[in-house]
Amino acid sequence: MQQDEIELMAVKCAQEGDQEAWSQLFEWHCAVLYSYCLRHTLGKQDLAEEATQEAFMIAAHTIHRFQSSNGTFRSWLFGIARNRCKKLCTAKTRRHGRENRHTKQQPKTTDCTDDCLGLVQETLAQLPAHYRCALENKYMSGHTVIQIAHANQISEHAAESLIRRAKDRFTQIYTQLKKSYIEP
Repeated sequence: MQQDEIELMAVKCAQEGDQEAWSQLFEWHCAVLYSYCLRHTLGKQDLAEEATQEAFMIAAHTIHRFQSSNGTFRSWLFGIARNRCKKLCTAKTRRHGRENRHTKQQPKTTDCTDDCLGLVQETLAQLPAHYRCALENKYMSGHTVIQIAHANQISEHAAESLIRRAKDRFTQIYTQLKKSYIEP
C-alpha cells in the first residue's frame, strides 16, 4: 500500500472521529507544517508555532470538509496554515501600530508625527497581506530581496516586482487616507 493510500485511510478514519488516526496525521505533518509556517513568518518562531497550532486546531474541527478529490491532505493543511500566517501577521501589524500610537518612545530625530505613524500603520493594515508582509520584511525587518524571494518561494525578479506593486498600493491607500483625515 502506498503512503498516499495509507494517509487517505487515516484521513477517512479521522473524519469518522478516530483519535488515533488524527494523532497519526498530526505526527506525519507537524514538523513539515511548522517549517512551512516558519518560512511564511520569515523565521518568527512564536508566530510559526502559533500558526501551526491554530492550523491543526482548525483542521481537526473541519476535517469533515476535506475532500481528497480537491488535493492532498497536506496541501489542504498548508492552505489553512497559510491563512493563519497571514492573519497572525496582520494582527501583529495592527497591534504594533496601536502600540506605536500610544507610546511616546519615538526618537526625537524622526520627522513623522504620531498622526503620521498612525496613518502609516492604518495603511499597512489595509494592504493585502502579501503586500503588507513584503513591505514589512523589506523596510521594517530589513530583509533583502533575496531573503524575501526565498521566503515566498519566488524569483528575485518576482520579489522586486512584488515590492514595487506593494509600494504603489501603499501610496494609493496612504493618499486616500490622508485626504479623508484632512477633508472632513
